[in-house]
Amino acid sequence: MNINSAVKYSSSYKMMNFDHLMKIYENNYYLFKDVFMLLESDNALSTITINNNVMQYEPITVSKYTDIFRFYYKYKPYGFAVNSYSIKPHLVFTLYKDAKLLEVKSLAQNKKFENHIDEKIRINLNIYFWLKSILKKNNTYQ
Repeated sequence: MNINSAVKYSSSYKMMNFDHLMKIYENNYYLFKDVFMLLESDNALSTITINNNVMQYEPITVSKYTDIFRFYYKYKPYGFAVNSYSIKPHLVFTLYKDAKLLEVKSLAQNKKFENHIDEKIRINLNIYFWLKSILKKNNTYQ
């Protein structure tokens, strides 16, 4: 491929940018707000059921403007009604109440200060589709 065709190809390719990431954060906030109303308390470990999905909410820190927490599935093994288990993902949710944004980072992204926008878009877009599927009674994205 020569330089001219590469420039022509790159100009026709649409890149996702910071504005797209902020829109994903905002959409995730409003999707999670629907889930957040089901919680008994945002200060304590809670188990909630959303459309036959048992979910675990685990707060890390809760303040007036920002909540940092984990949110994941709680599984029940077949044949046992009493015991349950969870597989904790390496994701940390940050809910910015004043800005109305929900950001999700992996533990690796939390450790590094410099992150590529592509990684942030990928994780947060996956969370968007995951939250949307949970709220729509759709089990295909699990």
